[in-house]
Amino acid sequence: MTTDNSTLGTPYGTPARGPVSVVRTGAEKFWYVLWCIYFGVGYLSKVPAKKALSDAGLGDMTGAEKFWYVVLCLYFGAGYFAKVPIKKALSEAGLCQITNAEQVWYVLECIWFGGGYLRKVPMKKSLHESGLGSMTGANSFWYVILCLLGGNGYFAKVFDKKALSESTRLPGA
Repeated sequence: MTTDNSTLGTPYGTPARGPVSVVRTGAEKFWYVLWCIYFGVGYLSKVPAKKALSDAGLGDMTGAEKFWYVVLCLYFGAGYFAKVPIKKALSEAGLCQITNAEQVWYVLECIWFGGGYLRKVPMKKSLHESGLGSMTGANSFWYVILCLLGGNGYFAKVFDKKALSESTRLPGA
């Protein structure tokens, strides 16, 4: 299923005017805070998305986020490998270019039980809800499956949407 890019921008298909403002629901705000209280999981899960947005020129990272991204990368590359599928979702939405190295790592992550693809899906959902991208039928199917598996799809989307809501240079659709 493809979407005409001229109708992206609002959930109901009317064209957006100017930069997009990402709005999080009350439930998304609640769950983000709750996950942050749980050993900072929410915050640390948001950091790779902020790095992907920063790489794409769509926002800036704070000094703390830069620090924690490096720490995550020192942990066997976890920060970088978490960033790659998110950047792939941004590139599919036409918001940035993915590098050759990121493309290779994305393919390798997908070979490993579809991990890259399954991590990309929540960001695609966040972009779709924000009017910045679209989802295919396969994306929607796997998002539902991830949600049924302990809420993994929903919680990953919460962290991605938090990063998007903090982005300062999101384009108008």
